[in-house]
Amino acid sequence: MKVTKIEATKYFNGKIRTIIRNFGPVSIILLFSLLNTLPSLKKFQVPTLSVPDTFELAGGRNFLVGLKDIPVNIRMLCALPSVLLTCLFFMDQNISVRLVNSPDNKLKKGEAYNMDMVALGCINALLSILGLPWMCGATVQSQNHVRAMAKTHFDEETNKVEIDSVTETRLTGFTIHMLLASTVLLLPVIRHIPIPVVSGVFLFLGRKLMTGNTFFKRITDAFAEKSRLDKDHPVYLLGKKKMNAFTAVQVLCLLGLFGFKQIPSITIFFPAMILLLMSIRGFVLPKFFSEKELQALGDPTPT
Repeated sequence: MKVTKIEATKYFNGKIRTIIRNFGPVSIILLFSLLNTLPSLKKFQVPTLSVPDTFELAGGRNFLVGLKDIPVNIRMLCALPSVLLTCLFFMDQNISVRLVNSPDNKLKKGEAYNMDMVALGCINALLSILGLPWMCGATVQSQNHVRAMAKTHFDEETNKVEIDSVTETRLTGFTIHMLLASTVLLLPVIRHIPIPVVSGVFLFLGRKLMTGNTFFKRITDAFAEKSRLDKDHPVYLLGKKKMNAFTAVQVLCLLGLFGFKQIPSITIFFPAMILLLMSIRGFVLPKFFSEKELQALGDPTPT
């Protein structure tokens, strides 16, 4: 995180800070992977990624799934989980694209929500026939892709890095996924990456996405002195008790989702939990909070 935040520091010039921000995390991954290969560190037996020697399908199966080999009654029983899974795809995709199309990102091209869903459906239909993992909206990666393509400046008044514009192109997306596909040729090299390094990457991506999130900011602001908060802070409109009550509801919902995910036997019904949260937001919270208050809390009603 310190490497990516260097853009807001006084060190070096703007060009060098941008290079460090863009390539710093990758350099750290390579550095610690190389350090793990040193004989002096071998004694710690740090676990590395387990990858096969050759590229093949799981269990040596055929490339196409034998759908005719599945009994008809089993196919019918799969209908209910498939509906729930479709709902999860729909919500995950919409959450990702709405975050990407946030006004804060200052994108200029129009939205294409329906076209995105059609493309997602066609791709997943093909992946199902081939028995390959399904594709869905990657929220964390999408947000970080936007930020990587953004031109930013440091605002001395707000003490934050703000987006000026974003280079909107499909070329980078195709290039990224082509590079990901090419990693099958690097299996002997990938096996040397330590698992703690991979875990650190996911922790870094998640923590980076939390930056500027109003929910997490309100959790810390619950313990802050009111006079030291910004003048446009929602506490001045709602008061501290009402703002903390809204944040507490969000925390309870988050804990409920986390607890639900810990029970493997019912995780297939995870979309139903999302539907419950949507019901709470759409029908319960508006009874206690006005639209103006919801907007101040960073949770306006979608139009």
